[in-house]
Formats: sequence, structure tokens, C-alpha cells
Amino acid sequence: MPVGQEDNFNMNQTTTASIVGLALLALLAPVLRADFFGDLQPKLIESKNGKPVPYEAGEAKPEFTAIYYSAHWCPPCRALTPKLVTWYKNTKARFKNFELVFASSDKDEAAMMDYMKEDKMPWPAIRFDEKKGSGVGKYAAGGIPYLVLLDKDGKDLTGKPNNDWQHPSEVMPEIEKILLEARKKKAE
Repeated sequence: MPVGQEDNFNMNQTTTASIVGLALLALLAPVLRADFFGDLQPKLIESKNGKPVPYEAGEAKPEFTAIYYSAHWCPPCRALTPKLVTWYKNTKARFKNFELVFASSDKDEAAMMDYMKEDKMPWPAIRFDEKKGSGVGKYAAGGIPYLVLLDKDGKDLTGKPNNDWQHPSEVMPEIEKILLEARKKKAE
């Protein structure tokens, strides 16, 4: 090979490899995308007779995840949670692509588990020892109770700018509207 052509040959190989790599990345991007619920799932528990057990999800991962920030010691939370349980059961029955997750603000795991048992929370919760490492703190507001809906990529769909607090009763109808719109869009 004449002098200088070897450099061109190596450059062409590098360029070709880069183009192939970018094409593969573009093809795999949907598979490699962030999966908010999938990332959170190993950190979730359920309450079985007041004891924490690993959360067992069905085969389908939800496209939408609501995070419920609440605590056993919080009177407004205790007043809301029974209403939220009823709302959740009705909403979950209509929208299989939805899940709600409890993010406890309790002082210890025992209080969190008592709260889940007493109020018959039918949704999973973030393990008490995973609260800080779960990544959901960034969606919280300055007060509780608080409810926010996230999409499958972890994008906040219902929070106010600067995570300003809003009562969950304002968010619940908004969640239903978003879920209904997503269903309609999927049917098109």
C-alpha cells in the first residue's frame, strides 16, 4: 500500500465502525430506554399480615406510576388514605397500565408497616431502608400527603413547577384524565 493510503484506510474503517455503532444504538434505543417502574420494582415490598414481603408484580410493567408520599403520624394523610384506597381500586380495575407506590415519611419501618396494615393499602411501598436510594425524593413536595404521576421514563406528569404542594384530591382526577387519554391514543 502506498505511503499515506494506510492512514486513509484506517480512517475509513473507523468511520464505518462509528456509523455502524450509531445505527445499532438507534435500533436498540427503545429496548435500552429507562424503565422507571422496572428500576423501582426491586426496591418494593407489600404488606402481608403487617409484615414486609417482596413485591410480586404481574408480567406487564405499568406505563404510569403514581407516588404517594404519606406517613402514619400525619392526620391529613390518615384522613385521605381510605379515600385513596377506594380510588385506587376503581382506577386500577379500569387501567391495567397504572400502579401506585407508597413512599413513607414515617420515622421507622414499624410505623410504616402498621400504617399499611391498618389502612389496608393494596399497593406496593418502597422498602423503608431504600427510601433515600430509590430516587423518588426528587418528585416530592414540601408537604404530605402528596401524590404525583410519572410516565414510564420517570417524567413528572402532574407536579407543579418547583414541586409546589397540591392536595392529592386535585391530582386524582388529573391522573384519570391522563390514563384515559393514553388509552385513547393507544387505540388509534
